[in-house]
Amino acid sequence: MNTIITEYLDELDVPYKIKHHAKPVFTSEEAAKERGVRLSQIIKTMLLMDRDEVVVAVLPAHKRLDVKKLKKLSGHKNLQFMGRESIEKQTGLVVGAIAPVGKILERWARFVDPSVFEEEFVDISSGDPTAGLELSRGDLKKLLKDATITEIIQRE
Repeated sequence: MNTIITEYLDELDVPYKIKHHAKPVFTSEEAAKERGVRLSQIIKTMLLMDRDEVVVAVLPAHKRLDVKKLKKLSGHKNLQFMGRESIEKQTGLVVGAIAPVGKILERWARFVDPSVFEEEFVDISSGDPTAGLELSRGDLKKLLKDATITEIIQRE
């Protein structure tokens, strides 16, 4: 399997394990089931927009994004979740198959909740809904070193 995400990881010599799905998946719950991992190991990447500016939120799949916190942190008062068409046009990626790493997202402000690094191994999208990628939390942390690491999840 070769995607823009696997090419990016290969270019940086970041080890990963490909986890093929029996069928394409588009939700975190489906991905966790297909890959045989806990929902807390699935890392979801959400794209929001305020006019022409994109903001990226990265958090564990079992947590909920606190949009009010993200608005305050990013300085954007009118953040809205990007629609399918807009995501595909801006990134070339399929909704439900967006990885938190790669050259495409590096041009935008990325906010990563620190709880992303609680699991020893995490699963991200491969950029293709038919497979995911397993990485160590240490490697993911290195890949996200230029992102803002701060709490963006809702308190339970």
